[in-house]
Amino acid sequence: MKKNILIAGSSGAIGREFTKFYSDDEDTAKIVTLSRKKNDFDHKKILSIEFDYSKEETFNNLDEILELESISTIIVATGILHTDQIKPEKSLDAISSENLKKVFHVNVFGPILLVKKLLPLIKKSQGVKIIFLTARVGSISDNELGGWYSYRSSKSALNMMIKNLSIELKRFNKNHTAIGIHPGTVKSGLSEPFLRFVKHDIFSPSESVQLMTQVISKISPKDSGRCFDFLGKVIGH
Repeated sequence: MKKNILIAGSSGAIGREFTKFYSDDEDTAKIVTLSRKKNDFDHKKILSIEFDYSKEETFNNLDEILELESISTIIVATGILHTDQIKPEKSLDAISSENLKKVFHVNVFGPILLVKKLLPLIKKSQGVKIIFLTARVGSISDNELGGWYSYRSSKSALNMMIKNLSIELKRFNKNHTAIGIHPGTVKSGLSEPFLRFVKHDIFSPSESVQLMTQVISKISPKDSGRCFDFLGKVIGH
């Protein structure tokens, strides 16, 4: 049976590559892409929908998705590390209430509210895989450097949301799976200001997606609630 796939954040570097990857997959029937502006994808499989976490009214744009017979994979590839106004905090002095709210809204509140909206579709589907892009820096046990208060904390909170979601999903269908996945350091607008400090491998968006889709293809319900890196290794909470 061919699969329907939803990709949130399809205008970003990683989301766009996920869209390209699955549009080339002969097992894919339809791809629904969500982004703040309608994408310019020219492919018969792709339905592009304008959606913005910060605009509550755009949640109504998702109503037509709920009419699908089923969904097999939901990929939430949205996230914020910095903007022109927001910089990763190096110390307590740099923390502001306004920036904390903005980062948590995009990295935590928006993704889980999106899944809430899609719950009727998830409930009528079999064996849904829900994938959230998380980050290794969200691991409490792995934090040796400190800093980046908003981003680290928001990813830790997202990881807890994933764990909670995995428990609730099993009450609907034991074959549902929710995981977080760390894409590695990817050359993109999100990471560009910090790449000169990186001493490990830097991936192109395509390379990262190639690795992550291998992990996604192998996960099963027994993995639900966990967070993995791009090689399929479990990341500690």
